[in-house]
Formats: sequence, C-alpha cells, structure tokens
Amino acid sequence: MHAIPRVGGGRGYDGGMRVVLVTLALMQAPASSCGISDEPGYATTTDHAIQVGGGAVYVAARERRYLDALRGPMGEPLTYKRTGTVRPEFDKDGRTILDTYEVTYPGLDKPVVFYLDGYHFDDALKAPKGFTCAVPIGLSVPPPDGILAAESLLHLALEQGAVKEFAPISLDVDGSGAHGVLIDYFRLIARASRTATAAGTPIDPKKPSLELMRTRMVVVAYPLRCGDKDPVLPASIDIVTAQGPPPRRDGEIATGETLARLLPGMDLPAGAMAATYFIDRPRASDAIKIAYPDGGCGTANDAVLPMKYTNAKPAKTPQPSLPAGQPATDRPVRLQALIDFDGTAQRVYFIGGPAALSGAAIEAVRGWTAEPARLNGSPIVTPVTLQVKFEPR
Repeated sequence: MHAIPRVGGGRGYDGGMRVVLVTLALMQAPASSCGISDEPGYATTTDHAIQVGGGAVYVAARERRYLDALRGPMGEPLTYKRTGTVRPEFDKDGRTILDTYEVTYPGLDKPVVFYLDGYHFDDALKAPKGFTCAVPIGLSVPPPDGILAAESLLHLALEQGAVKEFAPISLDVDGSGAHGVLIDYFRLIARASRTATAAGTPIDPKKPSLELMRTRMVVVAYPLRCGDKDPVLPASIDIVTAQGPPPRRDGEIATGETLARLLPGMDLPAGAMAATYFIDRPRASDAIKIAYPDGGCGTANDAVLPMKYTNAKPAKTPQPSLPAGQPATDRPVRLQALIDFDGTAQRVYFIGGPAALSGAAIEAVRGWTAEPARLNGSPIVTPVTLQVKFEPR
C-alpha cells in the first residue's frame, strides 16, 4: 500500500484547500429574494414587458423600486438609465407607453434593454432570467390611474347626463340642503350634456371643449330662513381645510344674473350665491364656511359645514368560472372602473394580470353591484380597482 504524497506539507495543504473552498463558495450564485422568470423574452421584449403599474403619476418611482431590487446573477450591483419610450404592438387603444431602460452590471459585455409597463400591474413580478433580487420587489397594487379616471369620468358624465338629471349634493350632512348645495365636476358635465342634448347639439365625447375639461365644482349658499323673519342672505363662501392650502377659486362670487348663467335652468332661491373652485369635489378634510351677517338664525356669524364621505362597498361580486380552454391560474385579473350612482361598474379597463382572461373578467364585473360612495348622503362617481379571480371548472 503506497502513501499518497502530500505536496507542500500538511499545514500548507490544508490552508490551500481552505482558500479553494472559500473561493468556490463565493462563486456560487446567491439566493434570490424574488422569483426568477423562465419565460423567454421576459422584460426584454415589448410583449413581455415588466408590469409595474402606477400610471403616469407613480410609474417612475415604481420602476426605480423594481430596478433597485435587482442584481446580477452573482449578486453584482446594477446600473441603469432610462433611454426612451415605445408603444407596444398589443396596444390597440393607444393607452400604453413602455419605458425603455439600459441595464448593466460589472462583467456584462453590453447593456441589456428592459421594457417596463407603468399602465398594467402584475401581482407576480419576477427578476428576468439571468438576474436575481437582493431584496423582495414589494410593489403593492397601485391606486387607480388618475388620468384614466378623469377621462372615464368625463365620458360617463356626457353619456349619462344626456339622458338623466342628477340632483345636487347637500352641504349639510343630514342631506337637508338647508345651507345650500354642491355641484361636483361629474354633475357639472352631466348638466352641460343634458342642456346641449336638449338643444339638439349633443357634445362629442371625443371633442369636448377646453372649458368642459377644466376640473371644477360649484358651491351654492342659500339664504337662511328663521321662522317668520325675512331670509338672511349669505355674505361669503370659503373652503377651510385641516391640512394644506384651500383649493383655488375660479373668479368672483356669482349672484343674480351671473349665477343664472353659471347654472342655467337650475331652480335657486332668491339671494343665493355661488363660488367655483378648481377641484372635482371637496376633500375629506375640507369644510364649507358660509358667512351670514348678524349671526344668521343663531349667535354665530359663520356656518362651518364638514364633509361626510362613505366609501363604495361591494354588494354582489360573484367570481366567474374559468373559460373553457384556459389553464388554471391563481393570478387575479386587475381592472379599473368607475362605480356610478346606481352602484354598477362603468368604463371598465384591463390594467393587469393574465391578459388572456381580460375579456372574460370585464364581462363578469358588468354584472357586479355595489353600494356607491356618498358625500353627505348623495351618491358620487368614484374610480376603483377591481380584482377578478376565476374559479376552476
């Protein structure tokens, strides 16, 4: 039996092995804190863009959060820069713009181009093949896209206003309207649509006037009636808020003929006045302050009227069955819609999840019902994001 020679002596040999083992350990890919896609073209082709969501307002921050979580295959730090935008071929209605980024890390021969989609959101975001995550991606479901919501609200108000009349919102939380009423942006557009339709000149939703597209609301203060005494006329209207500056007023207080031109055809008491503000409706922290001379019907000169909101609540939301031929998935389809005064989903758009199920998901929510959001007891149109999960057959 022959002994195997030990090159360099026992201590040197053991030390060398330790160096080799440590080096091999360092060369092993680190565990990724997120899933890694095995989908060909994920992130690197326009039809497999990374769906971070957020719309125009939040997309930049969400893209950075996603990219900051990524590392190279061996944990190398990434550098990236935004290089432009492209419109994908799948975008049929012109709503989606993809941001392009050049991404690289030490040792990579040339940068890789990633496509990021800020107009759709995927719950199952992963690292592209050949990359890892140093930390979880951690992007939550984004709020409704404000630009899409504003466009949807304009179109819905024009459509429904042409055939319906909507009562104004009471300034009093009890719904009495004793101090006056509020006409929010949706109601203003609906009134304009009804007037134009009655005159035989309906408004084209694709060509609304710039005046109509200006986001505004109108606050109307009524005279106070104090028993048998003469009504006490309002002297001024203001908005006070618990935080931040008040919304900006559009022009001067309207009375008399000016008020009649501002709200044509609306039956208002003599002595009413109105103020217009560049906001769609009051914020939750806002209160309407109406000043009355000599204390009005009481001892205080000012009536400060808080706004009471209640959120929309789902009523019937049956989850649909998976369409025939579609593979089972636990990923939800994400939709954005408006909940109208009747509690139905209107202007429904696909904003994320399995695209192959988008049509079935949109059809399903058209049958859903909800309790609409309310302001001082009156229904208001609100944007929402909806989640549709398909039951296996």
